[in-house]
Amino acid sequence: MSGKPAARQGDMTQYGGPIVQGSAGVRIGAPTGVACSVCPGGMTSGNPVNPLLGAKVLPGETDLALPGPLPFILSRTYSSYRTRTPAPVGVFGPGWKAPSDIRLQLRDDALVLNDNGGRSIHFEPLLPGEAVYSRSESMWLVRGGKAAQPDGHTLARLWGALPPDIRLSPHLYLATNSAQGLWWIL
Repeated sequence: MSGKPAARQGDMTQYGGPIVQGSAGVRIGAPTGVACSVCPGGMTSGNPVNPLLGAKVLPGETDLALPGPLPFILSRTYSSYRTRTPAPVGVFGPGWKAPSDIRLQLRDDALVLNDNGGRSIHFEPLLPGEAVYSRSESMWLVRGGKAAQPDGHTLARLWGALPPDIRLSPHLYLATNSAQGLWWIL
């Protein structure tokens, strides 16, 4: 193997045997600074131990599903793999991930968004009222502390629909993936 966190059909293993089952073309790596190199929830094959990572991986489990116009689904996955920069422990404990497990770490030199897949997405620090768009993630990150976004700004209408106490608080960070969509308060 090449030492990368993925392998293709036909690659040789560390002990000399070829990988005989799998995909012939696996893209290895990602653009720099987008996310961590290996994501704990990224591989769900192996029964239940992933042979490449040596990690126990359990695919998604649905614990609760309530139907409706906006259905409520509580699901989770598990991976015992630990990266060099692990995401914070989620609501179900170490290794467990749920769609609602999203956190923002505030650091002096960066904002680090830990998504529900275990990835760490880095942003520059924001001043109160500032907004930044991540092309790689198709997501806006906005810091509160401003009554309105400038006219013509992509998020002006969506920002204006928020209650004033949320818009004006410099202690709140919000994320959205659509100018017509919902806000996640981080």
